[in-house]
Amino acid sequence: MARSADLVVVADGVHSRLRATLFPDYPGPRYAGYAAWRGVVPAAARLRVTEGLVETWGDGLRIGVTPLRDGRIYWYALASAATGATNGPDVTRLGVRPGSWPDPIPQVLAATPPEAVLRHDVHYLDSALPSFVRGPIALLGDAAHAITPDVGQGAGLAIEDAVVLAAAAGQHGVSEGLRAYDAARRPRTQRLARTSGRMGRALQGGRPGTALLRDVVARCTPPAANTRFTDSLYGWTPPGLSAAAH
Repeated sequence: MARSADLVVVADGVHSRLRATLFPDYPGPRYAGYAAWRGVVPAAARLRVTEGLVETWGDGLRIGVTPLRDGRIYWYALASAATGATNGPDVTRLGVRPGSWPDPIPQVLAATPPEAVLRHDVHYLDSALPSFVRGPIALLGDAAHAITPDVGQGAGLAIEDAVVLAAAAGQHGVSEGLRAYDAARRPRTQRLARTSGRMGRALQGGRPGTALLRDVVARCTPPAANTRFTDSLYGWTPPGLSAAAH
């Protein structure tokens, strides 16, 4: 049975098959050079960690730990590796032993059940798509602008896309709304994809001397510069809302 639609939304992720069909000349996602590990320690482990997110840097390995409100602990690790080099979420492969990293990182990893760990190679779109729209089709989220996790905005940008697309289509109709969506979303998302990719390469410190340079730059960066960068990430205002409303 033939079917038609006024608007089709493509949101099938960084390895989008539909994006490849719509833009056959586009080179596709790039491997960032590291894998992301994520895990959750159950509240029953009764571990205590510092309030707020704390990220610790090594050479080719970064680990972040943060408490959750229900007593559990969430952690992530970004580990330099060849693509597909480690199969399965075995945290012992991270090479973190008591004494090699500050507390509570070894304890957090040791208390994480294997079934509560995820591991994925990190891919992102470092080449800018010429458009997020093709006819009545709109690309959204990672299918349009997958970024590395270094600025923590992957899911947030997808939500922004959905808000802008709905508002634009509702205000202008589908055809004009798709053009407005494309014009509104490509500059911000593609800029953050480039920025996040550069940050990931710099922060991993996988080459001789790069970890030392990273640490020196981090110490010398004034707090005001970090605040401006954070504001550029999180200061986005949905369409139709005043700047004071977000």
